[in-house]
Amino acid sequence: MSQPWADKLYDVIVMGGGPAGATLAARLRRDTRLSVAIFESEKFPRDHIGESFVPSVVSSLQESGALSRVLASKCWIKKGGGYYSWDAVRPWATFFEHKAYEQDGFRRWAFHANRAEFDEILLRYAQELGAEVFEETPIKQVYRRDGFTEVDLGEKGSARCKLFVNASGRYSVTSLGGPREFLSSYRNIAIWNYIRKGRPAQSLPGDWNIFRESGVSPIGSFAFEDGWFWYIPIPLEVNGKREMVHSIGLVTDPKALKNKRDYMSASVFMETARGVPFLRDLLQEAEFVHDEFRTTANYSRISHQMCSWENREIRVGDAAFFVDPLFSTGVHFALHHTAAAAVLVKAAFDESMPEQHREDLWHDYDQMLRKQAHVFSLAIDQWYNEISLAHPDSIYWGERSAKTTFEVRNATFHYLVNGSLDEDLLHVISQGTDQVEALSEAGAWRKSHAELQRLRPADDALVQLQPNVRMRQSLTLEHPLADASEDKQDTRPQAFDHGPYWESPEEHAHEVAPRFGRPSPCLRFYFEDGNPQDTVRILWNRRNPALLERLSQPHPYGQLREGCSLAEKVLLEQLLIKGMMRVV
Repeated sequence: MSQPWADKLYDVIVMGGGPAGATLAARLRRDTRLSVAIFESEKFPRDHIGESFVPSVVSSLQESGALSRVLASKCWIKKGGGYYSWDAVRPWATFFEHKAYEQDGFRRWAFHANRAEFDEILLRYAQELGAEVFEETPIKQVYRRDGFTEVDLGEKGSARCKLFVNASGRYSVTSLGGPREFLSSYRNIAIWNYIRKGRPAQSLPGDWNIFRESGVSPIGSFAFEDGWFWYIPIPLEVNGKREMVHSIGLVTDPKALKNKRDYMSASVFMETARGVPFLRDLLQEAEFVHDEFRTTANYSRISHQMCSWENREIRVGDAAFFVDPLFSTGVHFALHHTAAAAVLVKAAFDESMPEQHREDLWHDYDQMLRKQAHVFSLAIDQWYNEISLAHPDSIYWGERSAKTTFEVRNATFHYLVNGSLDEDLLHVISQGTDQVEALSEAGAWRKSHAELQRLRPADDALVQLQPNVRMRQSLTLEHPLADASEDKQDTRPQAFDHGPYWESPEEHAHEVAPRFGRPSPCLRFYFEDGNPQDTVRILWNRRNPALLERLSQPHPYGQLREGCSLAEKVLLEQLLIKGMMRVV
């Protein structure tokens, strides 16, 4: 019997029907006439971990068109932020986008969701828009041949496409070479289950609990000797009946399972959880929903390539990189990637766009994802270091204060320059001071930040461009700093910056700009005798010629920075780190 894909040449094949694959397929079907097929190895609905989100998921779903379907379901409850207890005295709590809330009084929000239902809603939405969905059809291998990609489906034959998207998670096949490197030297494992009769996380007493009066749920995170627990409310269907349960999970080192306690034992797990300050108060009457616990390895890894213009392949979500789940960023990254990847796919099929510009956009995507992965890994390391200070006798936390999560390479400073620590993360890690200087000097973020300061020349040092550095005009997917004053394409605010949007995202959608709109004109610096894709870029605007004229002649570094916009200051630092500007 002939398979439905046997005689077709799809424009795009997506490997994986989770949030990343389904949302990208939906975006493409909404905005283009491209034919899209999703090959998913499992049958939906299927259980999945990662049940607590951040607000960007709301705006991403609104842009894709799926938000109304999620809100109409019963699979979610509103999430207002989180609190983090890393000592026995006082948790630290924060709303999402706390600075924006203090300025305009609008509370940004996200979801806790039953992933089985949530993921299926997104997949069926893509299907409604015309994406062909093939479940229980795993891709065995991927080949790029004669300008097309062939996916091997084993006994079910093969399918062909012009462009391939890998959205299959952390363990997948691909046409791209190279190893998946570790972003972290820590080898964590997560162990979790669901409980009934747990108290709401927002119910704890104490003036620190900013969620109690509003009743809006936070995520609770609780450090203990061997790691940390999460505590998330979930509207779960159990035996055909919906219950409000809590997902409770423990993140620890596999060595703790071998050498210390059997956390896979229900009695040991619950005894340990009930010994943790604040968490114990939520579990007084709790009982497990399932007899068996579930586990997954939380190894932070990054792919060798995020995309390949030559192979016409793009990675999105965990297939690109996976970072420690402490900040609930898994689905955020997945959906953020799809917004950018949709621009790449459209460019690939836009024959009116010069090929060099299309290749530049794909290069930007690779660099953007690397920046995200490295910056968040630095933040995770800094967070662990801060927690370790409250657990001086813990082997687990002691190890995390003694070494960094990954080797800080020169490339890290490039990512650090145009990837500042997220304000909400800094607010939590610094316990409300919002100052990098308040962080432990032993943490990776603080050390990297200090090293970056040392790399900057003295104000009186004469600097200029290297003689073999050239410039060319192009397009960019994402410029270093989204400065609306310099980008005349769309001056509307981003969703995070527009308070009324959060009263009704769909009603106010027209008042905010999409995360990625049309590609923007930019200027790229590169070495004449080097890789033309190894560039430093800045959004093109009317001020650029004056800066370029100054860069061509020796100028004191401090004087050069005077009068520069923030984006231009970032450009100067990137040119220095890349070796494109020298001290003379």
